[in-house]
Amino acid sequence: MNKPDAAVEDPIVARVVHKSVVVDQAGTGRVVKLMLNLTPQGRSFAAGSDVAFLAPGYAMDSSTIAAGLRRYTVESVGAVPFEDSIDVTIFVRDHDPVNGVGMAHHLIDLAKGDTVAVYGPFAYPFYPPMGSRSNMVLIGAGCGMVPFRWLAHKVQARKLDWMGKVLMLEGPQTGLEHLYLNDPDQDQDQYFDTATYRAFEALKTRYSATALDRRESTVANMDALWRLMGQGSVFVYLAGYRAVAEAMDEAMARHLRLPGRWQEARSALVKAGHWLEFLYD
Repeated sequence: MNKPDAAVEDPIVARVVHKSVVVDQAGTGRVVKLMLNLTPQGRSFAAGSDVAFLAPGYAMDSSTIAAGLRRYTVESVGAVPFEDSIDVTIFVRDHDPVNGVGMAHHLIDLAKGDTVAVYGPFAYPFYPPMGSRSNMVLIGAGCGMVPFRWLAHKVQARKLDWMGKVLMLEGPQTGLEHLYLNDPDQDQDQYFDTATYRAFEALKTRYSATALDRRESTVANMDALWRLMGQGSVFVYLAGYRAVAEAMDEAMARHLRLPGRWQEARSALVKAGHWLEFLYD
């Protein structure tokens, strides 16, 4: 993923020291675990932060480089004994295996011993509500729930008796086509490991009652989203493709049939720090 306003430092050359397939089954995207060895050069790499890679086709030009960066969350960091280096582990999900293009596919093609330029680290873009009564909406705009893995972990780590409602939506057209079911078979390429499955499952049990019928209807999900946004404190987390997010705004505006109503509600959440988004082209 990329974030246009992120400060970009010079990259650090990393070497692939381990590569293994985590998920590779019919009906799901392949997921690969990569361990990269690098010298931190005084930077603080930590689990939960992000690292970035420059996507093929983008130049290392200071005025345009941010648009080409694709970010991945660090799963773990380990110091290498007797060396001034660390091993940084990430998961890479091949979301376009048919066409075989894009940053994810490039990373998956790396072999042990190959080198790659690493940018960062960058702060993880999402933070959970401070209390346990807030409602949460997670929208994967063409990317599923992958960007929210660490958000789910952060919520679970607080060990709160969560009393708010949680609505998790995903879809390739507007981000609102489907409820995220966290299915152990069909959705394994989105949660990767047992710990994340459990974290998502804990959130999934807090679905808004308006969506429990699980009708595969964008209209029903738009209704559920709008109702939840009207029920007191709500945090909306949006991640994915910018074009899909823009299509969601247009769809919600048409659905409400009141000029300016959707943008007014969205702007209020942005102003309050309750609308957090992480989009890429």
